[in-house]
Amino acid sequence: MTPHENGANFVKVNSLVRRMVGATLVAVTAGAAGMLTAAPSSAVPLDTFPGELVVNGDGEGGGGWFKNVNIAGAPYADIGVSPTVVDSTGAQVGTFDGGNNAMTYAGSQPTASALQTFNLPAAALTQIDAGIVSVKLSAYFGGTADSDDSMRLRFRFGQAGMLNILGPFGAAAERGNTAGFTLQSITVPVPSGSRSVNIFLDGLRTGTTFDSYIDNVSMKLETPSAGALEVTHTSDASGPVTDGQVVNYTSTFTNTGEQPIAVDRALTLSGLLDDADLVSGPTSENAALSVTDSGSGVHGIAGTLAPGQSVTVTYAVAVKPYASQGDHNLVTVMSERADIPAGVPASCAGGPLCLENPAAETAAVPMINPAVAGAAGAVLALGAGGFVMIRRRNAVAS
Repeated sequence: MTPHENGANFVKVNSLVRRMVGATLVAVTAGAAGMLTAAPSSAVPLDTFPGELVVNGDGEGGGGWFKNVNIAGAPYADIGVSPTVVDSTGAQVGTFDGGNNAMTYAGSQPTASALQTFNLPAAALTQIDAGIVSVKLSAYFGGTADSDDSMRLRFRFGQAGMLNILGPFGAAAERGNTAGFTLQSITVPVPSGSRSVNIFLDGLRTGTTFDSYIDNVSMKLETPSAGALEVTHTSDASGPVTDGQVVNYTSTFTNTGEQPIAVDRALTLSGLLDDADLVSGPTSENAALSVTDSGSGVHGIAGTLAPGQSVTVTYAVAVKPYASQGDHNLVTVMSERADIPAGVPASCAGGPLCLENPAAETAAVPMINPAVAGAAGAVLALGAGGFVMIRRRNAVAS
């Protein structure tokens, strides 16, 4: 062989190696993007039982409050304060529906309290005893430009429960020495076994007249949003797979909601096991989810996830020799129990949690002139960090 011929062959081999290394890098990059994600189920909005618990929290009607008759409605037309929301600088940031009246303290004593007592609704008792109910108390607190009088809300569950306090609010500095209101709220868990609530409305006077007001006192029970299940199904393979290749699969189950959620899914491997042998799993990393072999290549995945909990299920297969494969397309499906594919799935057919990889027919065919094998080996070692066997790959249609 002439030096010219040897050099020409070296150029061809070097070009081939660059193409192979480039293809390998592309395959690795594509594999990193092989994630399929199921959309989380819609979270249930906050449930309220049965609605507003406070009676006459806006001073518009009679009743509700007792113990001190000096807590009474005050017409907006007479008090020089409108139902506007201001911040600590005095800037107006909104308005609210205040109706005709706010509530104020009209007595001569430095302090006064009004009281409401009510039973918790029967519809909420099961959830309360399960420890998943909270109560939210809110109100608009306000006053005139220079008033440092204030009002306060206190409440407790039962007759001897711990007092929860909202306020006092309404002093001039909180409103930038401007007439108006600020919205304040507090949310606390309802203790298991609670059956009643006592709520106190206090007026705290600093001068000879009382110029602090409160409106839209509201107390509601809330439950957290329902559990929402997010499922991902991934593998570390992309594109065609070859004889003996080990492919690793991971399914991840995550509860993105605020209540426990039940998991009952099916992992169908029949479209995978006709072309590959199971070498490990499927195995759950956590006892919260169990994996059971239901037969015919179907595995059940069931259990309960706590809010925020994430559990993975893993398994791996080794690709069979091409001649021993079934349809030469590795298909694995995660689905609801009711949606288990019939027979052996030949393809994903657009399924949202389905992975498929065609198998490539592989034959070791020399493609390098033996006279330049040493030079090609050096290029492979330098360009790819090791020696690579060059093999012919023909993708087989699924």
